[in-house]
Amino acid sequence: MYNLKKLAFLSVVFITTACATNIHRNDTDADPYENINRKIFAFNDNVYENVFFPIAKGYRKVTTPFIRERVNSFIANIDEPISAVNHLLQLEPLAALKNITRIAINSTLGLAGTFDVAQGWGLPPEETTFNQTMASWCVADGPYVVLPFLGGRNIRGTVGMAVDAVADPVFWATYHDANISAKIQYPYAALKYTAKAENYMDLYNDFKKNSVDFYATMRSAYLQSQKQLKCRFAPEETTASYDFDFDEEWEE
Repeated sequence: MYNLKKLAFLSVVFITTACATNIHRNDTDADPYENINRKIFAFNDNVYENVFFPIAKGYRKVTTPFIRERVNSFIANIDEPISAVNHLLQLEPLAALKNITRIAINSTLGLAGTFDVAQGWGLPPEETTFNQTMASWCVADGPYVVLPFLGGRNIRGTVGMAVDAVADPVFWATYHDANISAKIQYPYAALKYTAKAENYMDLYNDFKKNSVDFYATMRSAYLQSQKQLKCRFAPEETTASYDFDFDEEWEE
């Protein structure tokens, strides 16, 4: 497991260093693999409707909104270090400090993060991802792809998702012991993605119900969200100067 995580990390670092500009294209140009993407999208939709969402509905049926809110808060608290690291990479130390402060408060007074005490104290969550980090450093979007089970995103978003997965605090806290890792990581992953499916199930169904072309609607929604990410640290362009100040020399 550790070697796979390490290999994934080295792979995404290699990919990210290969990009240097921020390019936003229209939906059609951004989706050169539309034919295969649509097939994977249809496969994913079938899996969601017949596997993920029934599990999410069962989860919703046996829990109350109060319990689900506690679970969501607990998961968000575990993911908070990822935001802290990405804020540092985005040269936002104050935002990273806020993440760290939220972790300290919610992990203690918030009963292991099940209550967001920090938000009540004027420290609302500021989530960010490695995809946003790369966007801030002007890494190109890349083409839109649909991944089995994981849905659609551009190449930069795919790399960002992989890096954030590698940075998962649960993995780093348990990877040294295979027995502990299996007993903690898999149940936690099941809880996390069940909660995520429950959170997005209604929105997904609304999009599906009100779309003439569901695939195009979901693609457009994702690409529009990516266009909101700003390039903030563009490398300075240097151009050769051909001004030899001939006028000043002749004046002398």
